[in-house]
Amino acid sequence: MLGPMLAAALLAGDAPDMRVDAQGLHMARPGEALILAGRIRVASHEWCAAHRAVLTPDAVGDPLVCEREMRRRAYNALPQPHRTHFVRAGGQTALNRP
Repeated sequence: MLGPMLAAALLAGDAPDMRVDAQGLHMARPGEALILAGRIRVASHEWCAAHRAVLTPDAVGDPLVCEREMRRRAYNALPQPHRTHFVRAGGQTALNRP
């Protein structure tokens, strides 16, 4: 089980961290990995709508560049054992769909 929140750390600017609620989700269960993937996709879309110029100033006109980067950061913020379960359960595939 993951902790109450998964945070994708930002290295640039004054924008707040993107936070995704992962409380109670078990990454080894395909349905729950897909739930987290959906939450990360929504959070990255919302975060980038407000802050993408901070993260991807050279691609301000293309929100997908920012969203992909935030999804990548959220995935990398998962602890390694959870990341392995997330991948095996199909979460990464769902996360990377266009």
